[in-house]
Amino acid sequence: MILVDAHVHIYSCFDLQIFFDAAFENFQEEAVRNGQGNGFAAVLLLADWSGQNWFQRLVHNCDDGCGTGSKAIGNWTFHRTDESGSLYLQRRDGKGLLLISGCKIITAENLEVLALATERVFEEGTSLEEAIQTIKENGAIPVIPWAAGKWMGRRGKILENLLESAKVSDFFLCDNRNRPVFWPRPYHFKLAEKRGIRVLSGSDPLNFASEACRVGSFGFSVQGPINHKQPIKDLRQILLDRTTTFELYGHLENPYWFFRNQLGIQILKRRRKKGLV
Repeated sequence: MILVDAHVHIYSCFDLQIFFDAAFENFQEEAVRNGQGNGFAAVLLLADWSGQNWFQRLVHNCDDGCGTGSKAIGNWTFHRTDESGSLYLQRRDGKGLLLISGCKIITAENLEVLALATERVFEEGTSLEEAIQTIKENGAIPVIPWAAGKWMGRRGKILENLLESAKVSDFFLCDNRNRPVFWPRPYHFKLAEKRGIRVLSGSDPLNFASEACRVGSFGFSVQGPINHKQPIKDLRQILLDRTTTFELYGHLENPYWFFRNQLGIQILKRRRKKGLV
């Protein structure tokens, strides 16, 4: 079994040992629920924000090939794969995680698009359709993630029109744990499924230190093996295979934490405008 968190961010406020420990423990908890506590692969699909370079920062922790060993972060060491866009992280007890590079872009319509399984940085501010096409042309996986308020009104209609006209292999949608339990499942997901466009899920941690513990807690599982030396190749084949079944897992946000996080986001935005962060 392969467990995947399809919407992962890293922030400077995160303790990376806590981040990676929590990821593995959350994945393992889900694997145990499925009776496969010792037989699963864990994958984090990173989506760096514009200006971030977390994947490349972590690459520098790997063995440089000149006799200098990996630089550990807590219990974790970092190892290159046969692909430049993926890393294998190994804990001291032998357990491991796969980390795959990607990025997040904001379109002209102020909608978010993830470009997964790529090291390329894409231009922001292009139209939604152009962004998806460019991501596909560069061999990456385009994903439109849910975000609070962004699938409503004018932007919701833009997404609806895109879903109505899209081919089934054009892109994925993605749910995330930030959606509160009282928020009905957006009809865009139902429309996508009706059109044969599949839905992934991911944790989408926010820019608060406490959010480091949520990674891996919301995602999806697929059956099958994945080569730790070529995880991007295998994962791309799995995702694009129309016969693959995705089993989504995880709990939505409770009302208290949802409103607390939304307030925190607004405070953070105001502090940025004032140059305080």
